[in-house]
Amino acid sequence: MMRKKIFKTADGSPSLMIEELKETYHSRHGALTESAYVYIEKGLDYWIENNKKNKVDIFEMGMGTGLNAYLTYCYCKKNHIRLNYNTIEKYPLSIQEIQSLGMKNSLPHTELYHLFDWLHSSDWDKNLFTDYFSFHKSKGDFFDSTLEKKYDVLFYDAFGYHAQPKMWQEDALQICYQMLKPGGVWVSYCAKGSVRRILDSIGFDVERLTGPPGKREILRAVKTV
Repeated sequence: MMRKKIFKTADGSPSLMIEELKETYHSRHGALTESAYVYIEKGLDYWIENNKKNKVDIFEMGMGTGLNAYLTYCYCKKNHIRLNYNTIEKYPLSIQEIQSLGMKNSLPHTELYHLFDWLHSSDWDKNLFTDYFSFHKSKGDFFDSTLEKKYDVLFYDAFGYHAQPKMWQEDALQICYQMLKPGGVWVSYCAKGSVRRILDSIGFDVERLTGPPGKREILRAVKTV
């Protein structure tokens, strides 16, 4: 098992670093800032603004600490949007690792913190429900899973290219394309030129957007057909 070290990011929110890979779960410039900007503002909010719907189906590649799922739930609850959220994680964090992060002190909407605990304590590979939020987390490999459902938004939050190069190749990104509905949005913190070119060649309409603090650009891609 690889060793993980807790550290505090620039906005005060905690994250983890895998010491052997020198890879962090979030940006050192702000875990909460990065997730809120990349996935909520440039992914979910963008799709909502362009589609004006009160229901959204989201898939997250890599559950990690659950920060993206929690922020998505808070957004949808505030805006009265029904949410179906599916995620897959090959290397889940243990309950002890999650608790050691002490996320409660840095998360917004602390009155909903019980949901953050529920995301991690709930059973794997089961359909779970709470008010208008359905949630399913799968433990396994993205390439081996059977993902038949189509999604409106796909949060692509794999580890960086140097740590997981396979996740940034055409095979993986083609799966993403097939998973999305027409008009669906793929969004990631990544801005690597080779990834942008692959997304474009697959058939996505790709945008390079201004990144969060510490990152010049990120990528957003829309499935146009």
